Amino acid sequence: MKVLLINPPSRRPLPSILPRGVEESRGKFPPLGLLYVAASLRGARSLEVEVMDAHAQGLGPDRIARRVAEDNPDLVGITVMTFTLLDAMETAAAVKTARPEAMMIAGGPHPHLFPEQTLALGPFDAVLRGEGEISFRELVSGWPGSRQKPPPGVWFKSGEKGEPAAAPLVEGLDRLPFPARELLPAGLYHSALTGLRPITTLMSSRGCPHRCVFCDRPHLGKKFRARSADNVFREMEEVAELGVKEAVFYDDTFTTSPERVRELAELILDRGLTLSWDIRARVSDLAREDYALCKRAGLCRVHFGVESGDPEILKSLHKGITIEQARSAFAWAREAGLETLAYFMVGLPGETESSLARTLELARELDPDFAHFSALIPFPGTPIYRQGLERGVIERDVWSEFAADPGPGFSPPLWEENLTEAEIKAALSKIYRSFYLRPGVILRRLWRVRSLSGLASGARMGAKILGLRSKQEET
Repeated sequence: MKVLLINPPSRRPLPSILPRGVEESRGKFPPLGLLYVAASLRGARSLEVEVMDAHAQGLGPDRIARRVAEDNPDLVGITVMTFTLLDAMETAAAVKTARPEAMMIAGGPHPHLFPEQTLALGPFDAVLRGEGEISFRELVSGWPGSRQKPPPGVWFKSGEKGEPAAAPLVEGLDRLPFPARELLPAGLYHSALTGLRPITTLMSSRGCPHRCVFCDRPHLGKKFRARSADNVFREMEEVAELGVKEAVFYDDTFTTSPERVRELAELILDRGLTLSWDIRARVSDLAREDYALCKRAGLCRVHFGVESGDPEILKSLHKGITIEQARSAFAWAREAGLETLAYFMVGLPGETESSLARTLELARELDPDFAHFSALIPFPGTPIYRQGLERGVIERDVWSEFAADPGPGFSPPLWEENLTEAEIKAALSKIYRSFYLRPGVILRRLWRVRSLSGLASGARMGAKILGLRSKQEET
């Protein structure tokens, strides 16, 4: 039996939460979910598994179809995200044309939220809701009998009516095998934030215990589940042996357990592992000495979600942090010699010109090495989207409409309570330019460039930031 797992291209994504020029410059990252699923299939008898990263490999529908026709897979799994739904549907149609006999299954955030709509669109034979490692393995190992009695979370088009329950959350994450990175060329992956290549991604935990109203990862749940420090360390050792230079942790919040962070850092130091790593953290989690410890252990960069410079708006987001905590975290990280990245949003509930000015003022005060300013998009399945519908800020359930009838003209909703879409876009452009076009920022980036490739990447990013205003004014 042959199984093919596909990460679709991203040629026709919906307008992003980041300005398009910035989004295009971010880099390319491994399809970690598919690599976990592939790893779960290791050792199965008479089974061949292939992973195709059409996005990173630059494959369009025609080339995907040719490869599918050559390989003749029996079962095809495709990652489907709402923002790349059009590309996922085009990919699925190409696979179906090239290999009509193949059973095609959609997994990922979109079919988790919209299982019925996904099946109704045509190419897919089944959807998988929730985390896929265990249910997908059971589906494959029991094939074809598992079609008549599918494992939890799997729903076939010809099966029972009604929305399927999601697969149970995977408990005891240490028992999962490490992602099957050997199935894709490591050299495909890089990040605009570093000149080191290749990079890879890791997840040391799943789920987030916090209640931010804009959170959009429902398929991973709200229950925090962490791998042990020893298990994470062993995966870091493995990726270093593969030649990876930097590991980017994709946890919602890497620092939820500060004790585990300290234990991992001590393991790295005790065992002499040389690997740069990058994390996402809450400004309220770590103490001053933790940043210095992690820096000694190879941590190079910390991403912090700050969101707004207005204290009242922060409270309304249920973010659970304070501006003073943000000041301390950035100061301690900088003192330890770490690069910092700050995330901010514009167009939030209650946003005004005054609150936008406070956000820019805070961004300049914190002075991160990198800053991402994005327009708030109320994602499907989030509390803020439900609030928008209840309050009439969002007039119709536009995400359900798009899921049922996806088309290229769709634009995600913004929170247009006080500011119009045009005003939000103009503010976003102004803030980007005001933050980055400062002599100190430019000089610091030039000082920290580690390679010619890093210099070129930074130059491209800068050029696109400079062009944001004119491009957005054209739209």
